[in-house]
Formats: sequence, structure tokens, C-alpha cells
Amino acid sequence: MVENFLGLHVTSNCQLRCKHCYARNYTYNPDTTMEIPLDIIENICIDFLSTEFPLKDYAIYLSGGEPLLYSEFEQLCELIREFQGHVRLSTNGILVPKYIDVFDKKDGIQVSIDGDRETHDRIRGKGSYDKAIKALECLQEHEINHSIGFALCKLNFHCIDHIIVLCKKYGCNMLNLGMYMPFKKSNKTVRFTEWLKAKEYVSKYVKTYVKCVETECVAGICGIAVTPDLYYWDCPRHQEIIGKYPQPIREVLRRPEDIMNPFDTCCKYMGW
Repeated sequence: MVENFLGLHVTSNCQLRCKHCYARNYTYNPDTTMEIPLDIIENICIDFLSTEFPLKDYAIYLSGGEPLLYSEFEQLCELIREFQGHVRLSTNGILVPKYIDVFDKKDGIQVSIDGDRETHDRIRGKGSYDKAIKALECLQEHEINHSIGFALCKLNFHCIDHIIVLCKKYGCNMLNLGMYMPFKKSNKTVRFTEWLKAKEYVSKYVKTYVKCVETECVAGICGIAVTPDLYYWDCPRHQEIIGKYPQPIREVLRRPEDIMNPFDTCCKYMGW
């Protein structure tokens, strides 16, 4: 990971029930919608930016649930731009056309696509692929900075080339090639070395992110995530609760020397 991070899971609400969604591990009731109040988001951002972290750069990004379902989404975007000049978020794409005029060209909008139409819809729900593609079309048409998020697993391994084609066709500036990271043993996961080979292959055709799992685990060291019920996670993937708002972030962080092996945290249930 190349920047300090604040991951804001601004709402628990979502239109989809994806098979590999890590939100299923939330501690709150997934059938009850919760969201972080706007004034608390502001307080947490101020705290984050005033906290000393190991790295030079920082990033605030929005997630959920589905962040575009946040009740004051336009005001949320305006607030985040006050802190970092642009909005970064991950979305299923369904509401992107509705909010296209809210986005700015320098924002970073990541649309989740998990394969071709058949595979994506099997993972995320019927009709969701076409809506995600519509989001890419809309973002491209309005020249808004956008990317694809692709969570590699055994269900969609055969779709890697399809995702590369989509990235090129819709002018994506990046492919966030992640992997399905379960919270218990699962037959859906690919091996870590399979993912590395896939990433090496994909990187020949499109730009990819450097992932923290390729180096060392910095969960709770270089940043935190905040859930809709205001718990602090060390990382959106590892999800160890290390505090709760209004605790100051500096009081819950781990020390830089406490860097961990990813296979003791988010990659615990992945084979090598």
C-alpha cells in the first residue's frame, strides 16, 4: 500500500447481495440500514488528517454497503472534496447515471465488475452486469476518472481477458485486481500464487494497483476503516475491531514495528 488510508463505510445499505461480499462479516444486522452521520464523517476526517502516519500520502475513500445510497450523497461528496480535493469510491454502478452530475472529472470512481454477464450476474444478481456496464459508459462519456474493481476467485478466473477488454473499451485508467478473501475456509478462493500470476499477466495490458498483500500487512498501522455503526477496523479486509468513535485515531493505531504477515491476517484462509 502506497498511502495512508481512511476507509469510510458510510452506509450498510445495498441493492445487491453478492456471494463474495465482505460486508456479510459486519457485526451489525445486515437487514437494518445504518449510516455514518455527516457531521461525524467530518470529525473523523479531521482526526485522520491530523494523525501522524508512517507514509507521506493519504487517501479517504468511500465504501459501504453501496455509498451512492447514502442519504446525503451530494453533500458527502462536497465534504470529502474539502479534505482531499476529489472523491474516491467503490460502487456497484447502479446509481452512477443518477449522480453523474455530482461527480467531478478528477474524482476516482471504481465500478465493481466480476466477469462476463453470465458470471457477474451469478455472483451479484440478475441484471447487475448491464447496469455496471452502463455506469462505465456514463463515466467515459462524461470524462470522469474511473476504473474497474475485479475480485478474482474460482467462479470468475476464466473472465480475466474479458475484464481486460472492458478496461480498454471503456477507457479505464486502472484495474484493481483483487482477490476473494474469505473469513473462513472456502472453495471459491484462488491460491495466492495464482493471483500473483494473474496480476502479472493483466499488468501487461492495463495498469494495476500495488496491493499491500504483495509486501507486508499494514492493517491498523497506515490507516483504519470505519463501519456504519462507528467501529474502527484495522483494515476493510481483516476487520479486527481496534476501537470505536469518538476514540482518537492515534490512540488505536498499531506501531510501525508491528507490521504483520498477510497470511496471519486477510490471507489467512488462502493457500499459497
